[in-house]
Amino acid sequence: MSREPAEAPSNFPHWVTLGSLAFVLWLFFTNTVPATQERAALQNLDAELTGLRIRYDQAIEDARLRIAAEPDYDLQALLLAIDAQGFTPAELCLAFPEARVLGPRGGTESGTPR
Repeated sequence: MSREPAEAPSNFPHWVTLGSLAFVLWLFFTNTVPATQERAALQNLDAELTGLRIRYDQAIEDARLRIAAEPDYDLQALLLAIDAQGFTPAELCLAFPEARVLGPRGGTESGTPR
């Protein structure tokens, strides 16, 4: 009886394992990196929107305080006069941007400098 030499073990399972690991790592990083960038962009946008909301709330409160300080100021009469000219308040601001009243901080009513 002759003895046959033992076959060398196959490297196929190791290559399949390494290939699968490389594929899974590629999937992980191609999905995770853009998601973290989008998350950072959304957090920056949220911070910007929060800042704008705070500024607009402050501008509204400043406008209310100025109106309350002037008892003869009638906001309803102003709105009626704007309507009589055929504008909405937004259309009036767009039609005459240079005629905006300067606020207490030297900027426009929105609080931003021109």
